[in-house]
Amino acid sequence: MCFDAKTSFITFCLGVCTSLLVMTFALLQNKTSLAILSGGWIWVIFMQWWEYMIWSQWNASTATSMAYMFNIMQVPFLYFLFVLLPTTGITQKAIATGIVFLYTCIMLYPPAPISVERNGHLNYSWWSNKVRVVAYFVGLAAIFSLLVRPFYWSMACLATLFILLALSSLLYNQESTSSLWCYFAVFFPVIALIYSFLI
Repeated sequence: MCFDAKTSFITFCLGVCTSLLVMTFALLQNKTSLAILSGGWIWVIFMQWWEYMIWSQWNASTATSMAYMFNIMQVPFLYFLFVLLPTTGITQKAIATGIVFLYTCIMLYPPAPISVERNGHLNYSWWSNKVRVVAYFVGLAAIFSLLVRPFYWSMACLATLFILLALSSLLYNQESTSSLWCYFAVFFPVIALIYSFLI
């Protein structure tokens, strides 16, 4: 994802601090969904920590396995945070549950090779299967559209995630999409905070 160990470490620290600040502010403003999203985003940002470990050559096998776990579990983690809220009906929750269950099955079977290639950025073997990539985006879309409320705010957040990923691809190259995403991810909670006042 990030370009090197230093970038990974800096973006991890900035991302955690940003998420905690936005979460605290959201709690003080009674913006429950924003607080949960910002808190949950720390799980997403933790990828930078494991990438720092990979770049630093710290027990590469363990760091790569942890990066794999944190990466593929982003969708189920966000799902569990939002499915407990009483903001949507049983039908939306049931559909989201089915989609996330299917996502988890796709991610875990057949077992993905767990390895990382360094060539100016980090390429993860588990994303070489395009079905897994599609499942990831479908899982994210299901959580934001079915569980996160207010609806228009959640759609703005989801659209922003997809736009930032597209920009990452366009501004660098498709094989290194996550390299620029490393920077974009840090500020996503701030963007969600701004949307909470506009939408």
